[in-house]
Amino acid sequence: MRRYEAVIIIEPDVADDEVKALTEKFGDIIKSQDGEVIKIEDWGIKKLAYLVRKRDKGRYILFDFVSGPALISEIERQFKITENIMKYLTVKLDEDVDLEAFKSAGQEKEPVEEAPETSQEAEATVETVEVVVESGEEPNAVKEEEVQ
Repeated sequence: MRRYEAVIIIEPDVADDEVKALTEKFGDIIKSQDGEVIKIEDWGIKKLAYLVRKRDKGRYILFDFVSGPALISEIERQFKITENIMKYLTVKLDEDVDLEAFKSAGQEKEPVEEAPETSQEAEATVETVEVVVESGEEPNAVKEEEVQ
């Protein structure tokens, strides 16, 4: 199995429910070919670098998935024949991925919350820096400034 990312650019005026239907459709295609979807991210509407189909904006969707190489030709064929997709790009991230180990590693991760910084820690981060001023003052004059 290999790990891939596919980014598609959808026309910006497509409704949210149609976007959801498209993401579900491509997720089902991946699963039907013995692949596994890791994540699907909607990056929102962004300005394009150049006009595509006479449009300067597009909605970006990211698919991160694990599958065999045979799936790529099928999913790219589906990207081509879908009317609302303006552009797409598929990139291979990793050659050999153990799907079972990958799933178990993803489940073991727990979000770690960082503790808010206390006032004592904030005071400890203030440093005193010596700055030597050479113009207009005595040659050996030293100033102290606080840096946060």
